Amino acid sequence: MEARFEEALALFVLALESQPAHFELRLRVADSLLALGQVQRAAVVYTTLARHAAHAGHPLLALVAIKILTTLEPALAPLVRGVAELYAADTGRIGVGVRTALPSEEVPLVRPFATMSVLAGEALARAAEVVGSDLSQAGLAYPDVLPPIPLLSELARDDFEAVLATVTLVRRRAGDVVLRQGEPGASFFMVARGDLSVVREGPGGKRDELTTLHEGALFGEMALLSHTPRSAHVLALSPTDLLELHVEALGHASRGTATIARALDKFTRERLVSNLIATAPLFRSLDRTQRLDLVRRFVGHEVAAQTDIIREGEPGRGLYVVLHGSVDVWKRDASEKVLLATLGAGDVFGEMSLLHGAPAVATVTAAERSTVLFLAREYVERLMASLPQLREFLETLGDERAMDTRLWLDVTAAT
Repeated sequence: MEARFEEALALFVLALESQPAHFELRLRVADSLLALGQVQRAAVVYTTLARHAAHAGHPLLALVAIKILTTLEPALAPLVRGVAELYAADTGRIGVGVRTALPSEEVPLVRPFATMSVLAGEALARAAEVVGSDLSQAGLAYPDVLPPIPLLSELARDDFEAVLATVTLVRRRAGDVVLRQGEPGASFFMVARGDLSVVREGPGGKRDELTTLHEGALFGEMALLSHTPRSAHVLALSPTDLLELHVEALGHASRGTATIARALDKFTRERLVSNLIATAPLFRSLDRTQRLDLVRRFVGHEVAAQTDIIREGEPGRGLYVVLHGSVDVWKRDASEKVLLATLGAGDVFGEMSLLHGAPAVATVTAAERSTVLFLAREYVERLMASLPQLREFLETLGDERAMDTRLWLDVTAAT
């Protein structure tokens, strides 16, 4: 096994000589040194990578290196301060900038593999440390403006460090299952390195690939709102490094620190709105600019469970979209309440009263603690006049629901 690690290390060193700006190769050199028991030399290369990646606009890779370093030596935990000083909200460095690009994989070795493969043991480890810690050829023209880290770059330096202390590193091999559909969720992840596939399993075990995730992507973030089961499997397609943020640990970090709580709330809402824009049928016929313009006009409301949002017989006040949670649509039949439908994230309600200028034909009640977006009647009418596709969507939806209600009335009358 040691011979295989030495062979891999020799290849990574040669490749890094050819591509000294390659972040992942530097990480692989450090990982190989660590696997061979060369802890001190590995630490030197991890430290070099952490500083280089952080300044070059790849902070998640820097955090991977720092998390490994603090596992080896807890006294190195203050290294996260260097990342905080670059990426926290109060540094003045965060904005829309250009980070150092990842190099191409298609670069030939500067010298043949045989020249390095003859080295072994201490000689190979020493050569790996020299190459792994040498940035003289890496191109150190670092950007002045750095891209924000989701959630973390909303925080000032002290809060940034407090949250980073709760983050754990998760390393997976190609083919590993990262999350399983149906499991409880209490954390979310940032992809620092690697590619992952998101797969939903349907009835009968049929699996559909929903999307592929790459460096910088986030997933599992719905756990910020509730401990609901995971809605899909997440599988590693390649060697993968993830930074896991635990909801409970974040809660402890935010006690007495209002800025962290506000950042969590802002981050959660932005992620929910982003998902809504991408998936809700209401926005499907609109281009991206129109979607963003429309969603900005809505006002968000937190609604406690069993709260009536619309009451049957009352005038319609506007259009609603479920952002998170679920609502029940029901009518009263004599002394009984009859459930017509349960609506979830992305579903629209309130459209029938708007289209027909009539009182609400059903009551809508929050089935659980939910977040709904509301757009007042006058704004909806203006938008329908300027966006024919929006009017068409609402009219089609209204017709379908009117038919469902008539069928329900017919069945009720027959019984």
